[in-house]
Amino acid sequence: MEKKSRRGAVISHNEGVADGRDNSPYMADNDVESEENEWEEEPGCESWRKDKAIHELAQKISESEVFNGLIMAAIFANSIIMMLDVNNYYPSMKPYFPAADIAFLAIYSIEFVVKIYAEPIQYWTTWSNRFDFFILLISYMQVLVDQFFADASKEASWTGALPMLRTLKATRALRAMRAVSFVRGLQVLLTALIDTMKKSFINVMLILLFVMFLFAIFGYYMFGYKGGDEENWGDLGSAFLTLFSFVTVDGWFDAQIEMDERTTPSSRIYTILFIICGHFLIFNIFVGVNIMNIQEANENYHEQVIAEKEAILARKKESILHRQHEDVRKLKEKQKEKDCGNFYEMVKSFQESLHNDDYVIQEDLITNLDWMELYIETLAHMDEGVVKIRQYHYEISHILTQAFSKEISKRLGE
Repeated sequence: MEKKSRRGAVISHNEGVADGRDNSPYMADNDVESEENEWEEEPGCESWRKDKAIHELAQKISESEVFNGLIMAAIFANSIIMMLDVNNYYPSMKPYFPAADIAFLAIYSIEFVVKIYAEPIQYWTTWSNRFDFFILLISYMQVLVDQFFADASKEASWTGALPMLRTLKATRALRAMRAVSFVRGLQVLLTALIDTMKKSFINVMLILLFVMFLFAIFGYYMFGYKGGDEENWGDLGSAFLTLFSFVTVDGWFDAQIEMDERTTPSSRIYTILFIICGHFLIFNIFVGVNIMNIQEANENYHEQVIAEKEAILARKKESILHRQHEDVRKLKEKQKEKDCGNFYEMVKSFQESLHNDDYVIQEDLITNLDWMELYIETLAHMDEGVVKIRQYHYEISHILTQAFSKEISKRLGE
């Protein structure tokens, strides 16, 4: 609201100049002082931090494209090293992989320190930052556990903890997921999938499980009898596994051949009914809900991009208006300094600026009173012309601002 009021004050002043209500080339003293007070920063806006220089440096580093590009390159290199470690392509380099893992952990730690120093509270508001911190915490846990079990005797005495060690080492693969926090499009898709899980996944899965339970009981009594297809329908677990292959429509044909060989041909009707209910209806409903959520997330993303562009444009307009007010204030100060009450004061100020060693050409000095009167009238006409030109400049700037705003709104509307 404050920014709009400032803009309205400037536009109203320009309109007043265009209408001829303001004959002065500058704003009034009260207007300039009020505008200066508006542009001054309020005391409540001052940061509570004392290390402003270091804090601003940390913010610039965390928001710079170079810093984010280096972190992205580190994630990519870490993924390649993990791939080489798993596939054993270069056994001779195996001893260097732990040192490389520590180096990447140090890089991630530096990134965390810089970001948490720049935004200690806002850092925890985004899920991507919380996910990065979780991966960093798991990595440190892995290092501590590896150091604890470095001794072979300790590792032998703690054989029950070996699954935990393998789990912690397996979580290193999550580091590749940190690339999501640097790619805006991946964040949109992942957020849409998470929202789908929260809103619709549970309901769709409950319906699917209920339908699978009914068909599993029905298939157990129809095809799971002795001498029938006991491998696929002999118990509830086998029936659920077979129905799951029907839902995904992957491997159902082999199961149907066994049912034809061991049971009656009417099993085909059962298979067709379940595929229609489980795959074409329920499973496709889940896919459709995902598509709708992704489309909605993309629309919100585009709206957010447009809002960011409008905010940048508003900041540029505000900066231009601020510069205009600063120019008006400086011109007003110059006018006050050069303003003389009468001809005597003007001559006196001129005398004060003279020096004894100034070079003066005597033959060019004019003392004709008629010429001096005509010269003063000419200066007055020139001042009036300057006033009109400035009024025209204010009108032109106002018209160009309105035309530019309309053009921007049209482009954003498209």
